[in-house]
Amino acid sequence: MKKLVYVLFVSIAFVACRGEEKKVASPIFIENEVNKFITSNPDWGKDEATQEATTDKFQRKLINLSNEPGFLNGMPLKFSSVTDTTESGQAVKIANFIAYNDNNRPMGSLLNYAQLHIKGIVSDEQLKKLKVGENYTLQGNLQRQGKRADIKFIKVSDFRGYDLGKYTFLITGFEPLKKAEL
Repeated sequence: MKKLVYVLFVSIAFVACRGEEKKVASPIFIENEVNKFITSNPDWGKDEATQEATTDKFQRKLINLSNEPGFLNGMPLKFSSVTDTTESGQAVKIANFIAYNDNNRPMGSLLNYAQLHIKGIVSDEQLKKLKVGENYTLQGNLQRQGKRADIKFIKVSDFRGYDLGKYTFLITGFEPLKKAEL
């Protein structure tokens, strides 16, 4: 009986001293901002009217966030393809970067449920250093905002996903991700 009381006392003391777990902020700007939005709108998807109003707020928030200098900070993106096109009458190369799923991320990472497409205007010199299928973090300046209609909340049964839209950036730099950083 004394052992049971002792174990119970130690368990209670352990739980009481543990306190609340502190959620560590992600170094990824987009992930932090979307998490804040989700937390401040817990009823998103509750019913059709709430979902529509909250999605509208989300679209406006994301378009505004794309103007922030740190919008791309830390966001891991996969280089998927390159296209030749014209931008403001000038021939340019567009490197397409997309968000990707990664089982090595912490469980519940928002990045595994988010879609993002960055059309990066790159120079020939930059293009030589990029490899299709490789993952990078980007630095750049917003060239063209995305469209609100491209930003979506995806809810199917218990699954919640987020299409964060398509944006065009003039790429000023990039860093390849090492396998451990994926």
